[in-house]
Amino acid sequence: MSSRFAFIAVLALAGCSTIGQLTVKNYTAKSGQRVMAGQAEPKAEYRCDRLAQERHDWGMKGTMDRVATQERVTAAAVESAAARGANYAHIMPPSDTSIGGININAFKDAQAVYYKCASLPQ
Repeated sequence: MSSRFAFIAVLALAGCSTIGQLTVKNYTAKSGQRVMAGQAEPKAEYRCDRLAQERHDWGMKGTMDRVATQERVTAAAVESAAARGANYAHIMPPSDTSIGGININAFKDAQAVYYKCASLPQ
């Protein structure tokens, strides 16, 4: 029975890893620069150097409408990345951790980490 559980756990972890990479997309900043952005750290094969990290407003509105707020934060991070000379932005929204049905992270901000990568996929 324990080998079956281990197999399911490995599959679940592999699935989460793949799903994380699916959230990374190509964007074009207003300057015309291409920036990859999403909720996954860059892969080692991209050969990235970390440039900076900054907060983006999330707040209660983000807690109530995660999709629209994620799009807004991503758009702001793409523009900020281009201005910094970065070509990859890792977006980290606050988690939905709750105690007794109350989200304890409701007023936390999202984080964006900016990278300059030498070898991004096309």
